[in-house]
Amino acid sequence: MDTPPEILAIALQRANTDITNSIVNNEVVRQRVELICRNIRNKALSRLILSCCLAKIHKPQIDIRKPYTEIDGTDTFSGRTYDEAYIGQFIAEHRLPCNTTTAFLTPALRNRSEPLTPNTNLVGRPPELYKAALQLLDDVHTGTVSADDLLAESIRVLLIVKHENQQRIETLLAEYAEIIEIDLNTITEPIVAAPNDPDNI
Repeated sequence: MDTPPEILAIALQRANTDITNSIVNNEVVRQRVELICRNIRNKALSRLILSCCLAKIHKPQIDIRKPYTEIDGTDTFSGRTYDEAYIGQFIAEHRLPCNTTTAFLTPALRNRSEPLTPNTNLVGRPPELYKAALQLLDDVHTGTVSADDLLAESIRVLLIVKHENQQRIETLLAEYAEIIEIDLNTITEPIVAAPNDPDNI
């Protein structure tokens, strides 16, 4: 059985194989992943999906919808442990646009003792984002998408968002440098012309 770091390395390799093409065939699942990974207001849920998928791949017998050991049963797991022990380091190493802290300390996901099903009432903003995340976990549970594919697809979209952000920053810096150069030229022109100014003789 692969270790969590090995699982993440495989998913990253799959995501990078052809970053422009989706790994998931189901269009609805793809839209949910895009919604979560591209949201700029709430970046915690991408960590939720990554950590739960990682746990499911590492221990196939668990229920991906039960990332709390407080839930009764033998198919539960600690999503926070996977998040803090593996996902945090992974997103930092690859500079992925996610929260810098675990998703399981956000108000909506903290101290829960029930499965995260589509009917779970998570009080969070925006609500459609939380519904999409809960549905993705259920999609894995029902076999609509595999945890392997969802993990790799989530990483792929996060990589695209990272590249887009980098390009946006580079464009802004180039525009700023151009403005500075124009301003400097404007300032230096009269200084150069000053010695030839008759008023200065």
